[in-house]
Amino acid sequence: MTAVHGSYAQDAQQKTITITDELGREVTLPVPVKAVYPDLWYQTEIVRAIGAGKTIVAVDQTADPNKNPTNSEYFAEFANVPDAGNFNGPNWETIASSGAEVFFARRNSPWQDAVEKLTPFGIKVVVVSTWDPKVLRAQLPNVGKIFGAEKGAAALAQLYDDIDDVLTQRLKDAPRKTVYFENNADFVTSVPGSGWHDTIVLGGGKNIFEDVNIGNTSSASVHTYTVDPVAIIDRNPDVIIHNGVDGLTSGYRPWDKQKLADQAQRIVDRPGWSTIKAVQDKNVFVFNNFLYSALGKQLGALVVAKWLYPDRLADVDLDAYFARWLEPQGVKARPASDYLYKLGG
Repeated sequence: MTAVHGSYAQDAQQKTITITDELGREVTLPVPVKAVYPDLWYQTEIVRAIGAGKTIVAVDQTADPNKNPTNSEYFAEFANVPDAGNFNGPNWETIASSGAEVFFARRNSPWQDAVEKLTPFGIKVVVVSTWDPKVLRAQLPNVGKIFGAEKGAAALAQLYDDIDDVLTQRLKDAPRKTVYFENNADFVTSVPGSGWHDTIVLGGGKNIFEDVNIGNTSSASVHTYTVDPVAIIDRNPDVIIHNGVDGLTSGYRPWDKQKLADQAQRIVDRPGWSTIKAVQDKNVFVFNNFLYSALGKQLGALVVAKWLYPDRLADVDLDAYFARWLEPQGVKARPASDYLYKLGG
């Protein structure tokens, strides 16, 4: 069924509340919000998952099904809403004319520009980085209040907490295995301040580059920090995890498994990498980010835990948790194995 966007809660009487967003900014706005622009697909997913998808009156290019063939089915309901283009430099006129009441932003978005450009149109800016697992969990009650979707937000919070309980119980006293995380390009990693780093820590691992301090966690560098390949060899990780294949990072439609296998083999074949413990033990993993980043990357943390400690989490059904995420997105569940690959198959 195609949603009629902009009609959500149109019969509900709005009231004014003040919430404190992720950055400590107090934002006063009428609720429930009837129209929103989420500035990245992570934001779009959360709004839809709590049951407020009909409020989305414009999307960025990452949530436009007309521009993303692998997500054409997943984001199909947004095929006819305006596309504001690049999330790092959106078309402000498109957003202003969309009827949006709120610009739902991340801390690494151009939210300051949004305040300047959209305030004259009465559009409020709320910053909640939905790719950051801890921030998402802390802010879910606020997100529920904003959209009058407290029940949906509580359901997501429960899913998050259920995963957190598994991680806490199963990883108790587990030795921290070392991890090299590679973000969709050779020798590009993620460091503290990034949600990718958080998945490693929450999943019971130790990022081999956890000592790198960028300082500004709003900087893109925390997600895409280039390292010397010799440093990777010297730090000798127990596990290697690589995001993406051939420039692609995410898609509801699964990729050809051979592409995942080829990427894993390219990693193994790098000069000097045969000495790395992860390569010797065949603990090299490649993933499609569609699953890994679900629920602010909390699903990714569970994936990491199962990879690092398969014996401790042998009976944990990843598919069951993934299905609880996909159901409120309005699409059929898929097995987690569609999005994950281990060296050797």
